[in-house]
Amino acid sequence: MSSEQIKIDSLETPKIIDSNINSKVDVNQLISRAREEEKKENKLNYIFLSIIVSIILSVGVILSL
Repeated sequence: MSSEQIKIDSLETPKIIDSNINSKVDVNQLISRAREEEKKENKLNYIFLSIIVSIILSVGVILSL
């Protein structure tokens, strides 16, 4: 066990960010943002896949010579 003592009075409570509770959320905007993120992830996945395939092909060609 640790010999350090923690005083509960000295702990800080997390601060709640003040925001408009009654503010409206545009669902279409959230959906479009999610779709953009998916497009970025898909593009990145295709780039990695093409790099891996090109490495495999180039190693295969070099080994076959």
